[in-house]
This record gives sequence, structure tokens and C-alpha cells, in this order.
Amino acid sequence: MFIRADISGLPLGRRLAQDLYAFDGHLLVAKGIVLQESHLQQLRQRGYEYVYIQEEDEVNENSLNQGIDYLIDKQLPKVFSISVESMRHMMARVSSGHMIKAVEVEECIDLVYDHVLRTYNVFKYLQNLRNKDEYTLQHSVSVGILSIKIGQSLGLDTDKLRNLGIAGLLHDIGKSMISPDIINKPGPLDENEFKEIQKHPVYGYRIVNGIKLQDYDIAQAVLQHHEHQDGNGYPLGVQGDKINDFARIIAVADVFDALTSDRAYRPRMPLLQAVDIIIKSSCGQLDPLASRRLLSYVLDITTGEKVILSTGEEATVMLKNEVEPARPLVRIGDNFLDLKTNRDVFIKDFAR
Repeated sequence: MFIRADISGLPLGRRLAQDLYAFDGHLLVAKGIVLQESHLQQLRQRGYEYVYIQEEDEVNENSLNQGIDYLIDKQLPKVFSISVESMRHMMARVSSGHMIKAVEVEECIDLVYDHVLRTYNVFKYLQNLRNKDEYTLQHSVSVGILSIKIGQSLGLDTDKLRNLGIAGLLHDIGKSMISPDIINKPGPLDENEFKEIQKHPVYGYRIVNGIKLQDYDIAQAVLQHHEHQDGNGYPLGVQGDKINDFARIIAVADVFDALTSDRAYRPRMPLLQAVDIIIKSSCGQLDPLASRRLLSYVLDITTGEKVILSTGEEATVMLKNEVEPARPLVRIGDNFLDLKTNRDVFIKDFAR
């Protein structure tokens, strides 16, 4: 397993876990090198903010505080599945006219919360765990997880971050009051069906108010997660700073998870293509800051990953492209290909 380490807090003597390249493709620092100050200075000058080091280097609590994070918490798949089952139980109770308790919601988010904080690349598991037939339930848990990661990058304190996760978990609870035939329709909704779907934030707001959670922002986020920065969202049509802070983050997580999930009527979209759409949507629809934080997170976790190109070739993402996220510098064998200039080639998906 590799460990991600911020260069600003990295002690000397750590062993590099992957080759690092300049934008023109030449090798800067080779895999296996024991990092010295000269290496770190060169990487800082090239704009690198972090590196991956080998797990053989002992990691303790002090080194974690110096900027080192484990990439994967192996318990995440298990707790994700348990949370989905918990969400299924809660939505079934609401659908049948029963109330759910605050402790049930808190236990559900607490199943995944610590694991999400410890896992840098949550997509390693989310992409493989999703099932298009379980979309609504898995989407709720996934949005809670993604909201936590975005909030984490925004520096929210622990209490706020946990409550943001709860809001993300409950953002679609109002859909439990809508006919399953509409929710699970394998295709576009007609006008009346869409109007009914648009009621789910209000339904959800009423349900969450009944749960009597302590943080008022949770209910507001559930109500406003489909509001747009330009005022063209629903159900209130509010805009800009009048939209709840949690709602702005959840809206980004909501759209991104929907784009990157398999649906009955379309396949999932590759992460880099989806985040490109998120950035374009930040000009009017989505919050620009939350969108940029998601962009930074996705670009970081995809650098070094193997992808399948439209040519059928397998490549490795070598250098991120913040202007056009879906067009990074990639390596195919010993050759480099800049997708920014080679417009006829694109990334189809990440290699399994």
C-alpha cells in the first residue's frame, strides 16, 4: 500500500513509491529513491504539493500529523454496505408513515464517518460497490461520503463535518414519499412526474424537522440542495449567499455522484469527465468553491491511476490538467501523450 504525503510536512529519508515526471515527460525523481532536501526542493519548484511514499516507512501518529494519510481503509466496503441497509430500513419506515429517530440517523453516519476521514481515495471502493438497481439508497450514502470529503478539504471542524455527512445522507429522504414507479423509472420523466420529483426537498425538510436533529443546517440543506447559484433551482428559487452552506456542498456531491453512477438508462461517466462538467456547472448552478475543492480532490486521486483510452490502450495519468480535467498528460508504455493537444483521443474509463 502507498501512503500519500504532503511535501510541506514530509520528513527526509522516506522512499518514493512512484516515478515523478515533468510536464514535458522527462523523469524528475525515480521510484525507490530515498527523498532528500534536494529532491523536495526540485519538486516544490515544479509545483508538486504531495508525493506517494512506500508503506515500509513506519507511520505513527506523529507522522500523520505531519501530512501523511493512508490511501485506503479496508473496512470501508463493509461499513458502506451496512449503511446502505440502514438507509433502506429508514426510508421504508418513512414510506410506511412511521417516524425515524435521531439516534438511527447518527448511528448510520457514524458507521462510515471515521473510515471516510481515514480513506484518501474513497472512489477506489465506491466505484466498485455501486449497483444501478440500488441507486437511490447507495446514492444517499455516497453523497454523505462525498460531502464529508469536500467539507474536509474546506477545513470544516469535526462537529460541522459530521453534521454535513448527516445532511448528505438525508438529502433525498423526501423521495421515500414519492411513488417508486417515478423514482425507478428507466428513462426521462414526463412533466407531471418531474413536478412530483421536485417536491422531494420539501417532503424531506418536513421529515428531518420531525427527527429533531440538533443542527438547524441539516434541515435547511435537505430543503435547498437543488437550489442554484443563479436562482434557477427549486423549491424556493433562492440564490448565491442565501443558499445554505451545507446545501452548496451537497449539491456538488449530489451531481457528481449521479454522473459517476451507472443508471438503468445510461452508463456511468469517467471521474475526470464528470468533474469537468462540475466545473462548467459552477458558472451559475453549483457553488464555485465547493466545485474547485472537488476538482482538486479528484485530480489528486487520479494522478498515477491507470486508464483506458478511446484507442483501447491502457495508460497511466502522469500530470493533471486543472483547466481541462479530462485531458491530462498520460503515459503509454515508455511514451507520453498530452491529451490537451491530442484532441482525437480521450479517456473512456479507469482500468479495473
